[in-house]
Amino acid sequence: MQKMKKMNLTFLVIFSALLFSACNKGEKHDAHEVHWGYEGETAPKFWSELKGEYVACAGTAQSPIDINGGLGDTILNPLKTNYAFTKTSIVNNGHTVQFNVEPGSKLIANETEYELLQFHYHALSEHTLDGKYFPLEVHFVHKANEKDLAVIGVFFEEGEDNQLFTEFLANFPKTEGEFKSEQTIDLSKLLPADLDYFHYDGSLTTPPCSEIVNWYVLKHKLTASAEQIMKFQAILDSNFRPVQALNGREIKVFED
Repeated sequence: MQKMKKMNLTFLVIFSALLFSACNKGEKHDAHEVHWGYEGETAPKFWSELKGEYVACAGTAQSPIDINGGLGDTILNPLKTNYAFTKTSIVNNGHTVQFNVEPGSKLIANETEYELLQFHYHALSEHTLDGKYFPLEVHFVHKANEKDLAVIGVFFEEGEDNQLFTEFLANFPKTEGEFKSEQTIDLSKLLPADLDYFHYDGSLTTPPCSEIVNWYVLKHKLTASAEQIMKFQAILDSNFRPVQALNGREIKVFED
């Protein structure tokens, strides 16, 4: 009987040790879950190494870029937007503040129709103009299909109050989370009146950095007051990817 008790005790000790080891391995795995960011070991220069799905981040047609000059192109067409109203859905996902929009808002860009999915903000700007950064940049993300996105990028400069910020900046989640409201937003009023643009072929500016984006960076800018810019940057600052090499791509210019 004594021998049996010793065997049972030995088994219990071994089983407990194995269970503890398995739990520790699980905790270690959870603690090292892959997350990308903008600084430290998960900064943009390491994105392509974080996961196999992020390998495109080391590609040759990456965004953003420095827009320095550009070629006039008579083949390009004006952008045509048919934006509707949407209920308010503002998400802080830890990387940006994003407005999700309801279906029904369209963009026609060079004979292709796209659906507006969302728009979100970066501070500082991601693209630069002749090497110059702007305090904010907004991206309007549109989709034709899984391999064809169109993003309209708009720089912000300091100036008059931005009406959307006036209405909603106080509701931007300061940490990860979502604010929803039945209040509607007139999406047609969010872009500059003049839609002249720079165009180039590029990628998403965040992982997985897929090279499936037709970029339309507007020449004309939006404004926000110094106080509004400061309040946004207090929520999310430095959520921008550095400019990437052009690698022989052409920047084309459309002027109406």
